[in-house]
Amino acid sequence: MRPLQANLSINALKHNLEMLRACSPESQHVAVIKANAYGHRVPLLLPELERNPVIDYLAVAIIEEALEIREFGAQKPVLLLEGVFEQEEYYTASEYNFAVVVANAKQLKWLTDVELKKPLNVFLKVDSGMHRLGANPADIPAIYECVSSSKNVKSVTLMTHFACADEADSPLTEKQIAIMEALKEIDAPQSNANSAAVLTLPQTHNAIVRFGISLYGVSPIDDTTGADFNLKPLINLTTKIIHTAIIEKGETVGYGAKFTAPETMPIGVIAMGYADGYPREISTEAYVLVGEHKAPIIGRPAMDMMMIDLRSVPMESWNEEVTLFGDALPIERVALWGGTIPYTIFTHLAPRIRFEIVD
Repeated sequence: MRPLQANLSINALKHNLEMLRACSPESQHVAVIKANAYGHRVPLLLPELERNPVIDYLAVAIIEEALEIREFGAQKPVLLLEGVFEQEEYYTASEYNFAVVVANAKQLKWLTDVELKKPLNVFLKVDSGMHRLGANPADIPAIYECVSSSKNVKSVTLMTHFACADEADSPLTEKQIAIMEALKEIDAPQSNANSAAVLTLPQTHNAIVRFGISLYGVSPIDDTTGADFNLKPLINLTTKIIHTAIIEKGETVGYGAKFTAPETMPIGVIAMGYADGYPREISTEAYVLVGEHKAPIIGRPAMDMMMIDLRSVPMESWNEEVTLFGDALPIERVALWGGTIPYTIFTHLAPRIRFEIVD
């Protein structure tokens, strides 16, 4: 069996839930599990999210994801973050107790025109400055009256998304906060805080907050890691050295011959490649841990394998576990080496990676 494995900690998930609850004790809490729980595999996390009292809602992007987690046994309310794409999806939402985001005129018209057996909990999206989804703040009072008076609507929550909450003292964040504060003249709960705001902007917490990347133990804030907020990564991604060799000074390694041996040196080949989700364009600073020893990645990562420099790793450690990211090597650092973000690496973890719950 290929030795590449994602070791998944449910205890870390429990820990993160408690830490995030402590940040927003007066709010209800949404666990965002879209894109297969940010690549962490929904079926493995769902039992704990279902039984854990910290979580009030589960959130996904689309109705197909919502139906899938119902099939896995989820009973908690599920929020469709992008709302519906066809009017008929409102019938499904009503049947399965899905709360829906209403973010544009088409979704609003479909909602008011449809005939539902059970009314829906609606999250009315406000475009407070990100310009991705939502209605103009000036139009929200009239839209709120339309939505709240509909026989198809059980409750209305105002909602927005902060574009720059991960940046300290962002003027756009201040503007977005001010817009949502002004809308408190409407007697409706609000859901504004994403992970970055949960961790750093307590004035934004309001009635409902959303746990995204922070749920998985990763920091959304630049130049920090989850550990800076006492969060624990759920995944430790490990593999093994599957081949070793000694190469001579001047010999090259990998596609494009991008690494040239400065001396006679040992190298190792590990079972992990860009088809598994590791960034191909990785900086020369990148390394893995062989046991506790740093081993720089040399040459370009291939589809299924990568080569590492074993000069600083004692030979007796060559059979030890190789850590690609996790507790001892934060994914935030790996993402920085790859010129990407942890979200991208997580959501690209390949189906062929074996996931195991370790506690």
